[in-house]
Amino acid sequence: MNVCLGLDIGSHYIKVIEGYAKKGKFFIKTAGIIRNPLPHAHINLNENSQKQFSGFLKEFLKKIDIRKKETVCGISGDGLIIHYFDIPDIPPEEIKSVVELEVLQVIPGGVEKIEYDYTVLPSTSGKHTVMLVGLSKPKCDFFVNTLLMSGLRPVIMDVGGLALVNCYKTLSNNSYGNVAIIDVGAGHTVLAIVEKNGFVFVRDIDFGGDNINVEISKLKKISVSEAEQFKKNPDFQQDVEKILQSASADVLQEILTSIRYFETRTQKKIEKFLLTGGSSLLPGFIKIVEENLGISGNIWKPMEGLYQYCKTDQSRCLEVCFSQALGLVARKLI
Repeated sequence: MNVCLGLDIGSHYIKVIEGYAKKGKFFIKTAGIIRNPLPHAHINLNENSQKQFSGFLKEFLKKIDIRKKETVCGISGDGLIIHYFDIPDIPPEEIKSVVELEVLQVIPGGVEKIEYDYTVLPSTSGKHTVMLVGLSKPKCDFFVNTLLMSGLRPVIMDVGGLALVNCYKTLSNNSYGNVAIIDVGAGHTVLAIVEKNGFVFVRDIDFGGDNINVEISKLKKISVSEAEQFKKNPDFQQDVEKILQSASADVLQEILTSIRYFETRTQKKIEKFLLTGGSSLLPGFIKIVEENLGISGNIWKPMEGLYQYCKTDQSRCLEVCFSQALGLVARKLI
């Protein structure tokens, strides 16, 4: 039985899934979610916080009896480079040189400064679009060392947006066709737009539940920690919805701009959006997104029906917080 571990380290929660493939199908063996006591410690280049974080992660994995060491980890947010550019129809053996030249133009120091990968996306025109993703070598090495110190063996580092795409393609069977997946976490939003013939567009946007907390704190004159509880209190749903409508206007405009780019590039319309992540459960949020994007949507719960495998005291997060982690582990197995 081929078993792999998917690890998604968010600014509020750490999510892990131990999964395996059998006869072409994907199964979950164990899953867990826990509050992250040291946000960004896995990439902040601070050795003291790195040591504390790796010890915490090691103990958590032991507590929920995860034994697999081979790990697919995800990276998103600060420091992640996602860059799209067009190239002419050239022989495959020449593409790498063109990519390296592009990296030199957009990143000081060029390929010597980053760990990167790229893919050529399908196109119906004479040109092709390259999607380039990268992370600075110091941050990449620091992340890998953090996992090694935790007793894990990292084998793949993936991008959060592409993990969403993989989760969708593996577990949803492209049931919605051309779709925008919006994963709203605590610190940032990950957007993945999927075209059923293979073109994908991913980006990270600096907006999440923490922004709502700050806005609530200012308007209600309470602390940020009190704002987090205010946000979850059903007695204040109407207040939270009004604040959310105002605070999310900019991020929804950025998502709409991304959708328009995708539609112009592919000449295809987005048929649906899927809203996921911990902040997707905020009152009235899906309605606000529908009104701003002019597209119908659903709350996406890829962990639905799999709760019995999840070891956590954070039950509210079970349905919507594992989308990237599922995509990470499925990437290695399927």
